[in-house]
Amino acid sequence: MRNIGSQLELFTDDWLIAETRNVELRLHNPVPQEVSIVFNQPWEGNSSGYVTVFKDDACFRMYYRGSNHDLETGEATHPEFTCYAESTDGVNWVRPQLSLFEFNGSKQNNIVWSGVGTHNFTPFRDTNPNCPREESYKALGVGDGGLYAFKSPDGVRWQLMSRRPVITKGAFDSQNLAFWDNV
Repeated sequence: MRNIGSQLELFTDDWLIAETRNVELRLHNPVPQEVSIVFNQPWEGNSSGYVTVFKDDACFRMYYRGSNHDLETGEATHPEFTCYAESTDGVNWVRPQLSLFEFNGSKQNNIVWSGVGTHNFTPFRDTNPNCPREESYKALGVGDGGLYAFKSPDGVRWQLMSRRPVITKGAFDSQNLAFWDNV
């Protein structure tokens, strides 16, 4: 018998199940529902992606890449950005006007990062009890030479933790997630 204490576990196989009397593992098909958010702002563009969502106390946080490409040439029409939205229910999302980064002469947008790492910026809340408050949120994002590390006190105002990549070996595509493991 395995003791997991009060830790939540996803049952994907029988590794944690002692017996299966009147129980079965069943994978249900996803059911399409309403659209939660449409990436339709000029800085979000037609090729937004790499969405990361996590629950943070009473708020859901969403981070995603804003990018736009000319449909005929495939060329980028503006730099990539990391954008932010939030929700109280995980269905209805708000893009806060953050005034942090300029796009087409205006800071009235929800851009939280511009520069290295925006292609697949993947944040998380650092639950390490010894984590300094100014580093409560962390992220990884790919750039020249590997993965760069970021920190933020509030999940909105980000800065690089190092001018050099912190991980240089590996295939860095999609979301490269890190997290604090208290085990």
